[in-house]
Amino acid sequence: MAVFQPRTPRGGGFGMSGSSQQTKAQGRYRVIVRSPNPLGDACMSLPAVRAIKQRRRDTEITICCRDNLAAMWSARDEVDSVIAFKRGLMPHEVGRIIRERGNFDEGLLLPNSFRSAFELRLGGVGKLTGYRRNGRGLILKQAINEPEAIASKQHHVHRYLSLAEAMGADISDLDDLLAIPVAPTPLQQNLSEIHVGVCPGAEYGNAKRYPIDRYASALQSLRRNHPEAVFKISVFGSPAEQGIGEELSSMLDEPRENRAGKTSVADLVRELETCHFLVTNDTGTMHLAAALGVPTVAVFGSTEPAFTAPIGAVHRVIRHQVDCSPCFLRECPVDYRCMLRVESETVLNEMETLLEEVFPAN
Repeated sequence: MAVFQPRTPRGGGFGMSGSSQQTKAQGRYRVIVRSPNPLGDACMSLPAVRAIKQRRRDTEITICCRDNLAAMWSARDEVDSVIAFKRGLMPHEVGRIIRERGNFDEGLLLPNSFRSAFELRLGGVGKLTGYRRNGRGLILKQAINEPEAIASKQHHVHRYLSLAEAMGADISDLDDLLAIPVAPTPLQQNLSEIHVGVCPGAEYGNAKRYPIDRYASALQSLRRNHPEAVFKISVFGSPAEQGIGEELSSMLDEPRENRAGKTSVADLVRELETCHFLVTNDTGTMHLAAALGVPTVAVFGSTEPAFTAPIGAVHRVIRHQVDCSPCFLRECPVDYRCMLRVESETVLNEMETLLEEVFPAN
């Protein structure tokens, strides 16, 4: 399985905001979709948006999201327009921005919050579909009972697809909704230089962070195993992870660059598209890379791959199952055993396997 097909950004590039981007056509069936706020969740909701787009020929999709996600959504062919708003705006302010974009025939709420439903209702969207959560059932036209994901071990992507199905979308062809090819990188034809992305942080907490010295050991070993190639390493992360990025970079030989804290989502999209693969913890960057068709080696600790693994058969998931996992805790109260029992050699072997599968020798 895979999340979505990589597309050339529309409308001249990334970063289009609500007031500057106009809808494509008049007389269409207009659906507004409230995006999840976390980057990873937004990526996992893309198949649901695709399903809604395919529901009827005249559908026009408008995404309502925080401005940091505008670039990701604007790049999608399934999306006709983006309404972006700054974090911290009051619901009535978001509602005003929505009203300025005209009337919508229907709305889909991907987040569970009361606030997200209130924003769209204040925006004049009467026909809303979402899960019956947080006291918002009375303001939804279709209030759907949320599936028990923990019991069914169902990937999070299906939680969003269930909402699309409730709106009448056909989700039976999962291969079409979820499939993507591996994205070709500008360097793919010349594998004497290989660009590797690394995401050693996790804003969720330390329980999701693989030790950076083991990442360094695996990457240095990869270089030693392939003296014929130059491995360019880029370290990605949030502004809060600049220190982690610097520490990892200091353990790596040149060429390497710490990009942590230096990229917007639009920048991250462009830079990930030049990577041959990404080695990462369970992060939003992991989901974005997978969604762009970039192969990943993903190391899981306190979380559950069955719920949030990168979608796609090409990706390699590393997880050492222990008696207390998944605990979903931000900090390990014991001894970090689920991560510490993953040796750097395991990460190295998965990177080697990925190189062989995705970029076989000519």
